[in-house]
Amino acid sequence: MQKHFSITNAMREKVADQLTLQAVAQHGPRIAADLAALNDQFWTKHRAAVEALPGLSKKHWPDLILAGAVTATASCTPSYMQPREGKEPYEQKLVAVHKNYKEDARNALIGQVMGSQAFEGVSRYLERERYEGHWLIGLKSPTGGVPRLHYMERITDPALESLALLICSDLAGVIEAAVAFRAQAMSVLQACRTSRQVEDLFPEAAKLLPQPAKNTKALAPTELAASVRNMLVQGVPPVAAQA
Repeated sequence: MQKHFSITNAMREKVADQLTLQAVAQHGPRIAADLAALNDQFWTKHRAAVEALPGLSKKHWPDLILAGAVTATASCTPSYMQPREGKEPYEQKLVAVHKNYKEDARNALIGQVMGSQAFEGVSRYLERERYEGHWLIGLKSPTGGVPRLHYMERITDPALESLALLICSDLAGVIEAAVAFRAQAMSVLQACRTSRQVEDLFPEAAKLLPQPAKNTKALAPTELAASVRNMLVQGVPPVAAQA
């Protein structure tokens, strides 16, 4: 029969994190597939635009890049023109998830979700903004280096823009749901003081509870004093008797 134990807040935090990753895991492959489609469509359009220019036939790209005649790129952080009421639209990066100022716990949870196996395909197409720390969509050329064009990062195709914005909205929604779920899971766990209570109230969480470290029985003060006195007599370490 399993011996029950008191649970610590560190245990609660760890279990809440694991439960949250389980809860959102199903969304990872779906969003990753959308990002892969966006990536393929973006680079297909870019390669077609480059090849349509005079003297930039695809067969000449490696030589032109090697000679330094054109600048090569294998990645791009796309942007779009965000409309503004009564004003000119302005160029905006595609922010998949915002980093919230002074919300370290939330931001750390996002990092865990993005670093999880289920979201591996998602994180492949994300990069952190240098100063603000937001998670931006970052596209990777599937064919390696290709000639770069001015303003190539600006998405002007309406269908491609709609797909990119849908992905951002979808991923942001998953993250906000993850944050809310974790808070609720912690509330349940905080209502429990022992592993037995967790088993009764939330058996799925009980399976994730780490077992407490086993403490070796400490010597009673009298036994410890006797041991120290004996070492004092024999010396530390004791000298082996000569034959």
